[in-house]
Amino acid sequence: MPRRIVWSLALTLIAGLASGGDLEDIQKRGTLRAIAQKDEAPEMFRFSGDGAPGFEREMLQGFAQLYDLTLEPVEVATSAARIPALLRGDGDVVVGIVDTADRRQQIAFTPEVVPARHLVVTCRPGPMVESLEAFRQAKVGVVDGTSWQQEAVAAGVPVSEMTLFRQRDRVFEALESGRITATVMTTTDFLFAARSHPCLQGGVGLGAAGSAGWGLRKEDTDLQAALDAYISNFRAGPSWNRLIVKYFGDQALRALGRE
Repeated sequence: MPRRIVWSLALTLIAGLASGGDLEDIQKRGTLRAIAQKDEAPEMFRFSGDGAPGFEREMLQGFAQLYDLTLEPVEVATSAARIPALLRGDGDVVVGIVDTADRRQQIAFTPEVVPARHLVVTCRPGPMVESLEAFRQAKVGVVDGTSWQQEAVAAGVPVSEMTLFRQRDRVFEALESGRITATVMTTTDFLFAARSHPCLQGGVGLGAAGSAGWGLRKEDTDLQAALDAYISNFRAGPSWNRLIVKYFGDQALRALGRE
């Protein structure tokens, strides 16, 4: 059976999961509200109409179209504001959030959208950080309230000795100026950032391999089932690879273990 037909049948089955409750309420409203930090990573989720919509926005739009929904972006000012906004009911799903044990105590997660291995990142001509000992001696700066910060702490850098930023662009500026000498990023964040900041170089990995998915309220079980099925089928087909190459570049599939 042709792949296109198989994918169409799979989407039909996914749509059949809608059976009331939280997902039914969303369908009655006609909008799926996606929470993201404003302008934090336009390659993943762009708020403005200029340019490509972003990897996760384009992927989530496919889900919204499947259920005849309009995707409605909900912006928050900081990474730390995303989960509180979700729990208040300001939105239905948080995009671009790394799945951690602490966060799972508050919200539910979909399957992996992209891998989220963390690594130490520096800026040339400075040296690459290739050991935990060297990382602990560096001037570390991270985005406050993110998994970057959590992994830096787990690696032995006290919060009191970090420089904390509200936005990742400020981290890159600090690296390039020498105000800080190292940061922590996920592999996907690094792939994006290195395209516009060519001085960036990846060093030693931190922690265990993780994943980034979409977050939602634990009680929204119908929405969870529908999103889980959609992501699993999307990642198994060619569309995920196509979007990876579109937004990350030709070398990304190898870096993400999909080539």
